[in-house]
Amino acid sequence: MSALIVCTATAFPAHAAEEFSLDVPPGPLNVALISFATQANVSIDASDPELRLVQVAGLRGRFSLREGLGRLLKGTGYDSRILRGDVVRVFRRPTRLVPGRRTAATSHSPRAPVDLPSPPEQIIVTASKQNVALADYPGDFHVALFDEVHSLHLGSRGSEALLRKLPNLTSTNLGSGRNKIFVRGIADSSFNGQLQSTVSQYFGESRLTYSAPDPDLALYDIEKVEVVEGPQGALYGAGSLGGVIRITPRVPVLGEYSASGTAAIGVTGKNLGGDGAMVANIPVGERAALRLVGYRIVRPGYIDDVRRGLSDVNRTTVFGVRATFRMEFNARLSMDAGIVSQDTGSKDGQYTDGPRSSALTRRSFVAQPFDNDYRLMFGTLRADLGFAKLVSNTSYTYHPIDIVFDATSPSMQVPIVFRESMQVKLLTHETRLSGSTDWISTWVSGFSFAHNINNIDRFLGPADTLAMISNVQSETLDAAVFGEATVPLWHNVSITAGGRLSFFTRFDEFNTGAGRALVEPTRRQTRFLPTAALAWKPWKAAIGYLRYQEGFRPGAEQLTGSGDQAEVSRFQPDAVRTAEIGMRFGTDDGSRLSGGLSYAYSQWSRVQADLVTNSGFPYIANLGSAKVHYVSASLGWKATSELSFDLSGFYTASHLDGPTSGSGTDVERNLPNVADSGSRLTGSFKRRIGNAKITLDGSVGYIGTSYLGVGAPFDISQGDYFDTAMGARAEFSRWGVSFDIDNLLDSRANRFSYGNPFSVADGNQRTPLRPRTIRIGIDARF
Repeated sequence: MSALIVCTATAFPAHAAEEFSLDVPPGPLNVALISFATQANVSIDASDPELRLVQVAGLRGRFSLREGLGRLLKGTGYDSRILRGDVVRVFRRPTRLVPGRRTAATSHSPRAPVDLPSPPEQIIVTASKQNVALADYPGDFHVALFDEVHSLHLGSRGSEALLRKLPNLTSTNLGSGRNKIFVRGIADSSFNGQLQSTVSQYFGESRLTYSAPDPDLALYDIEKVEVVEGPQGALYGAGSLGGVIRITPRVPVLGEYSASGTAAIGVTGKNLGGDGAMVANIPVGERAALRLVGYRIVRPGYIDDVRRGLSDVNRTTVFGVRATFRMEFNARLSMDAGIVSQDTGSKDGQYTDGPRSSALTRRSFVAQPFDNDYRLMFGTLRADLGFAKLVSNTSYTYHPIDIVFDATSPSMQVPIVFRESMQVKLLTHETRLSGSTDWISTWVSGFSFAHNINNIDRFLGPADTLAMISNVQSETLDAAVFGEATVPLWHNVSITAGGRLSFFTRFDEFNTGAGRALVEPTRRQTRFLPTAALAWKPWKAAIGYLRYQEGFRPGAEQLTGSGDQAEVSRFQPDAVRTAEIGMRFGTDDGSRLSGGLSYAYSQWSRVQADLVTNSGFPYIANLGSAKVHYVSASLGWKATSELSFDLSGFYTASHLDGPTSGSGTDVERNLPNVADSGSRLTGSFKRRIGNAKITLDGSVGYIGTSYLGVGAPFDISQGDYFDTAMGARAEFSRWGVSFDIDNLLDSRANRFSYGNPFSVADGNQRTPLRPRTIRIGIDARF
């Protein structure tokens, strides 16, 4: 019985030579053909019922009808024929017989499954907001791709998986849900506070954070993570000084019931943990589908508190739920709506302060728990207008964070607690159009606004009689119009130019025990952020580029003095200007050798930073101006069809010129928490043995030396260690089993020299690598 897959919208019929954009998700071939037919406005006549048994890797990019079908069907054993009336027939290729041999039809013995090569998939830089192919993007870009199996396998690691896959990322190490991520050596400080982040993070089209630490979302059911090095002010506005991290989730698939899941046991030292997740895709009628993700992660503790006589105090649990509903009104109009919810809780801090750097112990008077509860609601409308594509997204984030520190000094008889409760509320909207014309390769234009409220309450005193010592509320309004276009010049040379016009206002309110502090009148500010790039493609799958970009953050306000003498001072916005030169090669499918090299020079003026005093209390300061030199390189080699290697590295040199007295130093210093160098070598081997597909992989990385702060007593060294890991996986059709070891050498090296602001000035705090951890997991797909 034949199956007729018909596109319902035929206002603009497709032709074999006409190019159009396709975004076909990976999965069974019959479902992929439905998606293809809907987007290409054709009817597909498929007569083989076994299409549902064939898995394809999906298809993304601009193709003609004939080329798109060829790429989608390559390696599947199927072919297509375009008939009249935009009807396509899909059929199995005839088996070529070899003379003198019996055909497979005469034998009934079972055969081992054969790994078919995946259809080529062009990497698209969706973070460019124009769906530019990687081979054409004039800038430094990194991507971590996750198929369904890898997402289940690595999802519990969250941002840790990204730090291992993408060496251009660096991070603090307070713990899950407490860290700041930095890109390209643009780091303001190691301490959390009220300042806007230097990196913009997105979940699909929705902004994750504005003035809060990385929520460390689990990466279950994620398709890819893109990192576009910054600044990215022209397209993303304030807070993208270092760059943009964009997490792309898998979208609901119409007409398909499917489920997958994973469960694992983890062992750190002698302590058990584990993780589990379930993913379900549920069709709702013919034009809608719901995709659900639920997970729970338990990370064992490994720090002992000898003063309180407690072991493994820093146990962490994560619980999360995601739901996305997709409605496709027709082939040119769709809507997504969903929620993201994750609760992260740590029973205590993960730092040590023992006399021996290798000892996993410390001495605290009280527990120092941490909670990060993240909520995101979003809605996204997509429409194909013929001349352009429209994307309109609105999202709202509610993000409460609660942390406790031990503020007891050695001379005190009663334990003293410092508690900080932060509530972040973020409302964002963006509407944009993108497309191409005969004389413009790609273009994008749109408008956006963001309204962020960050409220911080601080308390101090004995645990049973805490008293509020301050309340700080920062409110930022940011509205903008933006645009960017790429125009071909001659002989594979193109020029890109664009900019963003931002209108922003910041309100700050300070309350102390003596009442409200006086604040200067609010001033509205306007800023234009330009970008320009020149690209040259000397040969296929190679590109060289020059690029200039700018970024900024609104100026903050700082409370000084106390009681009736409390006053508020205002900082000017800080700004980053970056010039970049680079090249990439081997970006086409099937290249055995690929890589890239880039150099960026950044000037960062009026660097704002969240700091702490010698006694542990938070404040904001201007560190002065900085210059950052950043070099990154990568090389990938597919030695055989089964064996591949990837090598990447970076070098950073930063200098603070003329720091203000508020930074605590009068000489040149490096920016904090940025390693001077780093590198990583990974290898992967895949082979089918009988009915099992075996995968072996391993990695070794080096993270160079960095410093916690820019002046005494916080210029404490950290880093200078190796990070090792290995894993193995056996896949049997729809299920698999895996075995992984992190920190293979069981190193106790110091990742981060901070855990408690009230004793960090002593210089004894260390945050060691998590001890050797073994994970044994199983996953299945239905």
